[in-house]
Amino acid sequence: MKKNISLLLLLLASPVQGVVAQDLMDIYQQALLADPTLRTAELQIGVGEAQRGQAGGVLLPQISGSANLSMNDFKPTQGASSTYNGKRYTVGLTQTLIDLPKFLNWQRYQKIVSHYELAYEEAQQTLMQNVVDHYFAVLEARDTLDLVNQEITISEKQLGQVKKQFAKQMVKITDVYELEAKLDLLRADAIDAKTKLDVALQGLTELTGQSADSLASLRSDIKFTEIIGSIDDWMAQAEALNPVLAAQAQAIEAAEYDVLQQHAKHLPSVDLQLTYYDTNTGYQNTQSTAYTTGVAAINVNVPLFSGGVISRQADEAQKTLEINKEKQTAILRNMIKETRESFLSTNASVKRIAAASKALDSSKKAREVMEKGFSYGFQSIGDILMSQAREYQAKRDLLTAKYAYVRNRTHFQRATGTITEQSLEAINQWLSLK
Repeated sequence: MKKNISLLLLLLASPVQGVVAQDLMDIYQQALLADPTLRTAELQIGVGEAQRGQAGGVLLPQISGSANLSMNDFKPTQGASSTYNGKRYTVGLTQTLIDLPKFLNWQRYQKIVSHYELAYEEAQQTLMQNVVDHYFAVLEARDTLDLVNQEITISEKQLGQVKKQFAKQMVKITDVYELEAKLDLLRADAIDAKTKLDVALQGLTELTGQSADSLASLRSDIKFTEIIGSIDDWMAQAEALNPVLAAQAQAIEAAEYDVLQQHAKHLPSVDLQLTYYDTNTGYQNTQSTAYTTGVAAINVNVPLFSGGVISRQADEAQKTLEINKEKQTAILRNMIKETRESFLSTNASVKRIAAASKALDSSKKAREVMEKGFSYGFQSIGDILMSQAREYQAKRDLLTAKYAYVRNRTHFQRATGTITEQSLEAINQWLSLK
C-alpha cells in the first residue's frame, strides 16, 4: 500500500510533458483525411469511370442465352391425346456495326471522366489554399491576442506606478484616469481578440475534424521576396494550368459530343445478329421433331418519327453547351482577376512589410524617448500612452503584413495552378516549433 502511494506521489510530482506543436504539414495531412469535398471529388471519378464503361459496353458484343423445359399435355378435339416433355435452348449474339449515337455517347463520357479528374485536382489545390488560410488566420488571431495581453500587462504595471506617484502628488489624477481608461479599452480589445481566435480555431477544426491545441509560429528571420516576371506571362500560364478552367474546357467538349449525339439519333443504325435454336416444340408448344436452327442477320433500324422527342433533346443539349461556354467565360474572368490581384497584393505585401518594420523601429525609439522624457517631467502620461499605442499598432501592422504575404502568395499559386505539396512544405520551413 505504501509502495502504491509513493508511486502515485511520484507521478503527480513528475513534470507534465508540453503539448507538441503542430506545423502546416501536420494540419494538411489531417485535412487530406477529413475533407469531404476532396473525398466526393475522388468518388465522382469512380462514378464517371463506371458511366464510361457502361457507354463503351453497349458497343461490344451482347450475348444472351435462354433455356425452357416444359411438361405438355396435348388434347386435340379429335384424335388421341399425348403427354410429352418439351425443350427449347436459344443462344444469341448481337454486335453493333453502325450506331453513331452510341459511339458519340462513349466519347462524351471520355471527356466527362477527364472533367472529374481535373475537378479532383482543383479540389486538392483548393484544400491546400484553405489549409494555409485557416492556419495563418489562427496564428494572426493568436498573435493579436498576445499583443493585447502584453499591452494590458505593461499598462497595469504602469497604472500601479502612476498611482504611487499620484499618492506622492507627483502626477495628476487625470493621468490615473487616462491609464484606467486605456486598460478598459484594452480589456475590451482582448475579448474581441479572444473571440476571433476561437472563430479561427473553429474554422481549422471544421477543415481537419480535429482540434488544434498548439500551432508552430512564423519565424522572424524570413526573407520575403516579390514574385518576379510579367503579370501578362503569369496570366498566360494560369490560363494553361488552372485546373478549374481546364475542367470546364472538358465539360464543354462533353457537351459538344452530346449535341452531336442527339442530332445523330435521326440516322439509321445497323447491327449483326447471330442466333442458335435447339428445340422440339413448335407453335404454342405443340410437339414437333427435334431440330436446330442457326440464323445470321443484319438488322437496319431507321428512326422515322418520335413525336419530336429527338429534336427537343437536341435543343436541350445545345442549351447545355451554351451554358457551359458562359461558365467558362465567368471562370476565365475570375481567374484573370484572382491572378492579377494576388500578384499585385503579394508584391505590395513585401513593400508593406519593409515599411512596417521601419515604422516599428521608429515607434519603439519614440516610445523610449517619451518614457525618458516622462521620467524628467518633460512628457505627460498621455504622451507615453500614445507612443505605446503607436508601437503596438506597428507590431500588429507588421504581423498582419507578414501573414497577408503568405496568404496572397498561396492565392497566387492557386490561381496560376502552380500550388503543390512542395509549396506547402516550403511555407512549412518558415515555421518554428519553439
